[in-house]
Amino acid sequence: MRNIIILLLFISEGSFAMKYTANNDSTLCNGIDTTCIESCRKLLMAKLVLEGRYNKFSVTDNSFGKKLEYSINSNTNLGFGLTYKGIGFEFQFAPKSLNNDNALYGKSKQFSISSSANGRRFIYDVYLRSSQGFHTTTGSKIAGDTTGALAYYYRPDIKNINLGMECVYLFNNKHFSSSAPYNFTQRQKKGAGTMLLGSFFSLYSINADSVIFPDSLRDRFKPEVQFKDAGNLVWGVSFGYTYTFVFGKYWFFNLYTLPGLSIQQYFSTNAYSEQTKSKVSLGFAFQSRASFGFNKPRYFLGLSFLGNNYTINNDKSSSLNYKYGSIRLYYGYRFNLRKDYLTRIAK
Repeated sequence: MRNIIILLLFISEGSFAMKYTANNDSTLCNGIDTTCIESCRKLLMAKLVLEGRYNKFSVTDNSFGKKLEYSINSNTNLGFGLTYKGIGFEFQFAPKSLNNDNALYGKSKQFSISSSANGRRFIYDVYLRSSQGFHTTTGSKIAGDTTGALAYYYRPDIKNINLGMECVYLFNNKHFSSSAPYNFTQRQKKGAGTMLLGSFFSLYSINADSVIFPDSLRDRFKPEVQFKDAGNLVWGVSFGYTYTFVFGKYWFFNLYTLPGLSIQQYFSTNAYSEQTKSKVSLGFAFQSRASFGFNKPRYFLGLSFLGNNYTINNDKSSSLNYKYGSIRLYYGYRFNLRKDYLTRIAK
């Protein structure tokens, strides 16, 4: 199945509701500085999305200084979503007219389901991703071909599963909105930033019918680093910073960096001896986001990037790295259901 079906459920905190508190500062609305943040939760938001996702992993032989990297054949997906009062969904599919490179890279199957929210105090994400069908990211010259075309090794039997969750706390939650640059249930009216403190957990696995190294490349890597199954169990903490720049009143640019340190249980099965190796070690993680766009009270247009990078040093002679993320282009419009309905009746 080539199409990707992605269901996103956004559940925001009730603290976004526009209900004034007894605080003497008139700019505070339920703990939010209304001179910096404007809520759009009472509006029905509809959006169109164009998205590309990537999923890669690599094995590095530290003794020989060689690296082998695999990637899925990424699809370009079209999607539609609705959000109202912080709850919404998004559906995506991959049109064949936009994805016609199977002859070059091979076919990949993907499935993803998640629940996430960019709340006032917390950002959370719970996800399950599955992919099958990987190709090498470096091509080889074709013997006798004078056009310069490259051939990529394709492994339809390689599949991976990534199950995990993440929770991040925002310290400056009165002036900074995590939703404004990504979910658009709010608008950031003035530039603001915040420190971030998070915790994450994930289970990642790679499985294949035989050694993942192509026959022509096996002699470049030591036998002990060549596996057919591998994975890790990770728990870690992260600390970072994010800031949204606002200019020209409605234009915005957000940067988000969140490095982390983890304890992980690594395991692998050697392709030759069938011996299973297991080790506990420290690992590193890095999440980055960026978003740029135009956000008016009724409509918005934007481009965003999300990337996750994990490094596992399973022993002194080798290391495993995996990364995944997405690039999204979106356009949306907000409807005031009650006001628009009454206007139509009056006409």
